[in-house]
Amino acid sequence: MNIGDIAPHTVLLLLRAAETCGADADLLLARLGITAAQLRDIDFRISLTELMKLGASAIRETQRPDLGLEMGAICRITDMGLPGMLAMTSPTLGEAIDVLTRFEPLTGRCYRGTSTYVEQLPAAVFYSIAPYNEYNRFVVDSLLACWRTLAETLTGKTGIVAEVHIEFPAPDYAEKYEAFFGAPVTFNRPESRLVFTPAAVKLPVLEHHPLIHQQLLMLAQDRMRRLTIGETFQGKVQQILGPWLHGQTPSLEATAERLGIPDWTLRRKLKEEGTTFQALLDNMRSNLALGYMRDTQMSFGEIAYVLGFSTPGAFQRAFKRWTSETPGEYRRRISASHH
Repeated sequence: MNIGDIAPHTVLLLLRAAETCGADADLLLARLGITAAQLRDIDFRISLTELMKLGASAIRETQRPDLGLEMGAICRITDMGLPGMLAMTSPTLGEAIDVLTRFEPLTGRCYRGTSTYVEQLPAAVFYSIAPYNEYNRFVVDSLLACWRTLAETLTGKTGIVAEVHIEFPAPDYAEKYEAFFGAPVTFNRPESRLVFTPAAVKLPVLEHHPLIHQQLLMLAQDRMRRLTIGETFQGKVQQILGPWLHGQTPSLEATAERLGIPDWTLRRKLKEEGTTFQALLDNMRSNLALGYMRDTQMSFGEIAYVLGFSTPGAFQRAFKRWTSETPGEYRRRISASHH
């Protein structure tokens, strides 16, 4: 089973850090059998196992077990891919860290979990990849270090980290952590997390741009949907339905026609996967509606249109069925939880 995969941005960052520390990046890549052309391919993914091998090789070559911290020191917004650009256009640091973690699967997926932003702490939390050794610690080091560097880049401020928790025991280079993070660091913790000061998460992001943020958000949501859909037959149906929902309600007959199969085959295949066309359509609409309500300022009428409802009233009734709340109640609750 593939434990996960990662986009080229992280690999390129690792190679830059290794070069900074005196290693030959071309040689490291050649050993892994990856070409520079592959790293320029938008759809290319490297397995997490290969990333560990590359990290191990780079650490051996540079004699720098703290290479992950070096990756964080030289990290740029673009090294985080589309989630990084989303963070850069966010209104506040808290919202930037939220989108960075929420859309993390676009740049790297691991069956062990995904990073999260816990607003109450406030902290960015990394999932466990225990057991740890000298070749996977750099993954935790690099992510926490990149979060710190990006937080400072986005706000133009320093001293915004309150404390750092690391899940593994203190390594030989433990003294380098506090020098890097400028905050107390403790090891052997239940989870790895970067805790921000309460004031820091309210700081404005210097490059905040509402319009571009909105456009990037829609792009990221679309990419996430494609990612989570997978290769099931319902997945194929959802990929067809997604772009087609705008302003209309796709019918089973029209969908079957797009797939080039008879209506009854579409019904049978969906039944084999334990669903129906209507349930699939309903599920897609509810997921999209919650996303639009949470992540955009679109009016209920606009959301109703985008999801193919005949009237705003029809959308509001469906929303109440999905969530037991009216759209207005849901939005007020979400808004209150963010203040």
